[in-house]
Amino acid sequence: MSEELNKLVIESVPNQEKANQLLGKLFDVTQPDVVYSKPQTIGEYTVITASEVTASFGTGYGGGGGFGPGDEETGQPSGYGGGGGGGGTTLARPVAAISIGPNGVEVKPIVDPTKFGIAIATAVGAMFMALGRMRHFRDSGEM
Repeated sequence: MSEELNKLVIESVPNQEKANQLLGKLFDVTQPDVVYSKPQTIGEYTVITASEVTASFGTGYGGGGGFGPGDEETGQPSGYGGGGGGGGTTLARPVAAISIGPNGVEVKPIVDPTKFGIAIATAVGAMFMALGRMRHFRDSGEM
């Protein structure tokens, strides 16, 4: 391997280590104390909220070389390079309130009307698309 390619491989290792550190930090967010809140006591009642937590992460690295005119001093082909990138996100939303009181434990779901509406709109849209394709097949005999 050329010295330039060796340098590229060696330089990519710290970037991969940083990506692994970021991935670890994203999953630190999904610990039980994030999913369940600290209990809040008011009088005879204690309330704990439960949340849905989602973490996602993506990364990519690449490198390569090509043959170009070459370095005039060494005569070696030039055009080696590489790069990488990544990103991640964490999302959390409350899904239930747990109430503990003199009458026992009660779990009250927290409904997200926006999420529900999007699910219905997606299902209705998919049905209309399928109906349109079926009509097209019926009329033309083509898929």
